[in-house]
Amino acid sequence: MSATLRKLEPTIVELDIAVSESDFDAARQRAFQKLLKNYRLPGFRPGRIPRGIFERHIGAETIEHQAVEDVVPDAYTRALKEHNLVPVEHPHFDLEKVDEGKSLRIKAVVAVRPEITLADHDGISVERPVVAVTDDEVERSLQALRKRAAQLHPVEDRGVANGDVVTLDYEGSIDGEPFNGGSATDHTTEVAPEKFVPGFMEQLIGAKPGERRTVVVNFPADYHAEHLRGKEATFEVAISALKTPVLPELDDDFVATVSDAQTLDALREDIRKRLLVAAEARAREQVQRSLLDRLVAMHEFPLPAVLVNNEIESLVADAKGYMQRIGRPWEEYLAAKEVDEDGLRTEYRVEAERRVRTSLLLEEIAKAEAIEVTTSDLEAELAQLARSYGLSRDSLIQMIRKNTGFGPLIDSVRKQKTIDHLIAHATIVDAPAAMAGR
Repeated sequence: MSATLRKLEPTIVELDIAVSESDFDAARQRAFQKLLKNYRLPGFRPGRIPRGIFERHIGAETIEHQAVEDVVPDAYTRALKEHNLVPVEHPHFDLEKVDEGKSLRIKAVVAVRPEITLADHDGISVERPVVAVTDDEVERSLQALRKRAAQLHPVEDRGVANGDVVTLDYEGSIDGEPFNGGSATDHTTEVAPEKFVPGFMEQLIGAKPGERRTVVVNFPADYHAEHLRGKEATFEVAISALKTPVLPELDDDFVATVSDAQTLDALREDIRKRLLVAAEARAREQVQRSLLDRLVAMHEFPLPAVLVNNEIESLVADAKGYMQRIGRPWEEYLAAKEVDEDGLRTEYRVEAERRVRTSLLLEEIAKAEAIEVTTSDLEAELAQLARSYGLSRDSLIQMIRKNTGFGPLIDSVRKQKTIDHLIAHATIVDAPAAMAGR
């Protein structure tokens, strides 16, 4: 067998594979032997039917078809190895029998991984945010715990005030026409400026249960829903219930209801430790993101369109899954972005390209650095996932086998090990204190 390579595009190649007469004839003989195992003919022992008789009963074309089915993937695999190619999709085959069918010519067109010349990836310089927890942050977290433990008491002797919890119905319109997401029934929310469009909350102050008010607001120019930016909207609002939170005292009884700590000082220390762990995690995430951004900026290579398109579809599927989880229609998401699905795919392309480029680079570095996933690596990941999902190890393994198999999990662990390797060899400098809150 011989194979010649022709590059059609930067990441698409055509392999022209010639299977010689002798190799093709050997494939026919192997195909005959394979078919013979499952065929029975009166008067002959199993597996002892002469080929000529077999062909008269079954047909020579059956052997020919089986030979082609066997030889094509084998020849294709050998051609990939010969030219050091890694396909990223299934190939498109064209077959041609030559010399009156004695030999076979295979043309395979396939997208392949790009050739990547790695830059020096050791010692990449990145900034690490300052990791610190202030007393004010501890107190804010403590007050948040206190607020979550508050009891809601009905209010009957006054109207809506800042900090209350209100239940209301509202119907919104722009130029007299209802708009998507502008209406709700029995909507319960805290009365706080960040919970409403600017100007909305202020017009509710003083309203009592059973009262109706007309609220007019202008959506900000940078509002998250593009189709509402800068628009004036009118809302008919009906207050159905009003409650106010009553905060618990900061004493040992409160401490016992929100933690395992014994004293208020011990609770503050536990909060500080948790905040420090969270700050460390955020700092590591920022270091990782900055390092990967620097890595991508150091390399330029063509991306297989099939990988980018697959990643775009994955991003679309993630967005649809999110809307489904929060119980909102997909059309609302598209309306908020003022695009249809094709427009959304265009919007996602930049992020998809970044993800594909990053993934290809990490795979290439893992190969260059001989980074492999060990049994202990996999066991550690399984243990962590089992804790996250609240499953036993065996149940988790069954779920993985049923859904994706272990391939994606192994790839994910290898990717993280490669990132850890890059971080371990990076030049990490602490950001100036004044920049810690960037």
